[in-house]
Amino acid sequence: MEIKVDNKGIAWSCRMCGKCCDSPTLTKKDIANISGYLKISFEETVKKYLTYFDGTYGELKEVKGKCVFLKNNKCSIYKVRPLICRLRPYSPQLKNGKLVLTYDGWFLNNCPGLFVGDLPIEREYLKYGSLVVKYLGAEKPTPDELFDRLKNRLAKGSV
Repeated sequence: MEIKVDNKGIAWSCRMCGKCCDSPTLTKKDIANISGYLKISFEETVKKYLTYFDGTYGELKEVKGKCVFLKNNKCSIYKVRPLICRLRPYSPQLKNGKLVLTYDGWFLNNCPGLFVGDLPIEREYLKYGSLVVKYLGAEKPTPDELFDRLKNRLAKGSV
């Protein structure tokens, strides 16, 4: 299924603030990539860095509400960061039977890098969106009112 962009006039530029760096869901491939990067076994990575692993998916541990790999607001495993982290702040969603790449609701409420504008979304995000759907499924649709609320806050200069 082809993925279309639906950003509703909101653009994004990462501010490297670390606000979105929580404990993401990992695929088995994410865990293998992290293991290789850290030069430790898959099993050691699971034991040391994951809160759980069910054989297919896992979740990274947090330190003070942030990803265990976030150091000084920078990802210490950036080259092999998990698939879901590569996609942020975007979210692949099914809307009216079509697959769209839009913003996750959390980001509309919390990300300081969003602004009113029409920057094109880089093609790599479309690829990551398709992969997230393939391995993790489509995400819950973002309510349209969150976009309107963000635009109103931006117009007032209060983000």
